[in-house]
Amino acid sequence: MLNEKDMALMTAKLYVPVAACEAMDMKKNIEADAHFALHDVLSDMQCDEALLTIAVTAKHIAKRYAGTNSGTEVLSMECDRIIEEYGPLWLKHSQSTRKDNSYLMNVLENIPEDLENMAELIELNLAYAAYDNPVISEICEILQIQAGAHAIIAEEFLSVMEMAQCQKRKTAKSVPANMIAANAADNVIAFPGAATR
Repeated sequence: MLNEKDMALMTAKLYVPVAACEAMDMKKNIEADAHFALHDVLSDMQCDEALLTIAVTAKHIAKRYAGTNSGTEVLSMECDRIIEEYGPLWLKHSQSTRKDNSYLMNVLENIPEDLENMAELIELNLAYAAYDNPVISEICEILQIQAGAHAIIAEEFLSVMEMAQCQKRKTAKSVPANMIAANAADNVIAFPGAATR
């Protein structure tokens, strides 16, 4: 469970939610370089980090439409679920001095589906935002595109990892037991003066 301090730290580390909120507060159209910068930052993230970033940013957008019957309550609930599910592990890993991406394998299985769901939920709210605020509409579009792109990448990565594990199991089964025993016998080193039979 993330407390307020953890949530603030995670939001700052992810950068995009802060930049998006600043753009929304200014109520000006996003400059072309800022638009591409948001895409660039999101596209360089690993899939779990991108999912968290999209969820935190979308939650800030959903708050602005709370109580307007726009359907953002569902989006907000899904954002909360993703933040609670992935946030603590990502935050712990981001604070570690020893970088090890193996932790990602523990959460990878559900990430493609969660990214697809986020893309769909954002798209449902995009039409409402487009009439109300072009800045929010543009941010929603960036989030939607990146969620869809990362879902494809995560799915492909998961498929490759599953194929690699399957191949490893097949290779292990194809080595005969007598060959393993013979290799083990060949590795025995006789000491000088030891009796031989």
